[in-house]
Amino acid sequence: MTCLAVLATHAQDIKIKKGEVSIGGNLVALIKADRSQGELSTPDGKQVLTVSATSLTRQGTRTPEKWLRFTSPDGTVFELSDPQDRLVLSTTKFYVYKLTDSKPQLINQSGIRTTLIDKLFRQGSCPFSTKWDSIYNVLKAEEKTEEKLIASHKFAINDEGDIVINKAVAGKIYVNKTDNGAATYYVKDAKGNQIAQLKLASWARSDNFSSISTFDDAPLMLLEYKTSLKLSEDELARRMVAKLLANGYGLGDMGETIKTRLANKAKAQEGQAVEQEQQLTREAMAASANIYNAPGKITLPDGSVIEGGITILYESIEKKMGKGISGILDLDAPALGSAATLTRTDASGNKTETKYKAADGVTVTIKGKDYLGVKGSKDGVLNNAGGSKSINIGTRHAQFFEVLYHDGKGNYVLQHPLDEGELYLKLKDRKEAVYLGNKALLGTRSEKTRIKLTAEYLNCTGMDASRYDTCTLEGLRQLISDYNNTCGR
Repeated sequence: MTCLAVLATHAQDIKIKKGEVSIGGNLVALIKADRSQGELSTPDGKQVLTVSATSLTRQGTRTPEKWLRFTSPDGTVFELSDPQDRLVLSTTKFYVYKLTDSKPQLINQSGIRTTLIDKLFRQGSCPFSTKWDSIYNVLKAEEKTEEKLIASHKFAINDEGDIVINKAVAGKIYVNKTDNGAATYYVKDAKGNQIAQLKLASWARSDNFSSISTFDDAPLMLLEYKTSLKLSEDELARRMVAKLLANGYGLGDMGETIKTRLANKAKAQEGQAVEQEQQLTREAMAASANIYNAPGKITLPDGSVIEGGITILYESIEKKMGKGISGILDLDAPALGSAATLTRTDASGNKTETKYKAADGVTVTIKGKDYLGVKGSKDGVLNNAGGSKSINIGTRHAQFFEVLYHDGKGNYVLQHPLDEGELYLKLKDRKEAVYLGNKALLGTRSEKTRIKLTAEYLNCTGMDASRYDTCTLEGLRQLISDYNNTCGR
């Protein structure tokens, strides 16, 4: 264990006294610890596990990563990620907090989670050892190829750092040592183009999994090798050059190779950027309220029905991805939600697209849901006025609203796909649907205003608008029923 001090991620009422661990006033465990490991036992003294913070794999390979290793009394092992350290002054507290902060948490106020721990031991998952041992084995296999290059005298390095291939200087290796004991190795080709560099924490040797930075960012690694004051005897220098030669960095004049590789790298990055953009677009489309080519039907005002794939765009994907211009006045608002595009394919595979406007009074049916084309009255403060969470005062227009309730007599309760839970009332003898909820341009609509708007829309002296909860589906259904009985025409 190299460090005890790091910030806590969350606080618990944990007390440790003479090896007894209490959380929230409850004695939950016993702990013994030294600098190498902590031993956890139940309050009655039964050993449960030992825990250590390690960077060594199970086969003993040293790595640049640290994790937690848990060992049962019978030698079974599992590994978990190392949680962020807390600021502590003792090894006992260090390991207790590792157990409370681990994911999953192994100790809590209820005690040691023995059922979970037993499950983890049965699974025996050691992802960190598996990962790094796998990489190590690959590097050891590569090492054999590099050793053949070295043994066959395909190249040599003299004390001046010249890399000699076929009796000609094909490149040069330099070492820059700093006062703090670190060092950087550089390899250049015969023309002085830098091919790679390797940074060392200590000039004496490389660490396992040391990363070589090449001009084209190839993922090359070295294992642990010693250095020397004389480059002709420097094992790390030989290994670095052999690694480069084995991976196609032939040295000599690499000018054209550098241009080609950098061009290929740029092309690959461009392709990755396009794919990432396409993936983000797909995710934004999936998360949107938009409907894309969904099988359905459109019912025209004369009752005729047309089937096909239906698309309705309620919000801008570009703006959903943080692009374009958005604000109070959204200039593309009138187009959103106002039309349904029907795509049909004939027997020859030819596609035709037909747009149907919400203002024409058509009804769209998709997956058992109906969408009624109608203009929403007094809806300027809701998202659907223009989409993308814009207020868009003055841009109200006919749109396709989802039908939540229809009494079969032309009366509806609707909601807009961008305003889930915000309900509209559409009566059969009204051209517009009205929002009678409690949202307002600035804050919340008053009860008095809501009742006034309800009374105006009903225009029925026989009904008391104050009796109805127009913010709920049941309240609006009751209002429709009473309207049919009292004022239905």
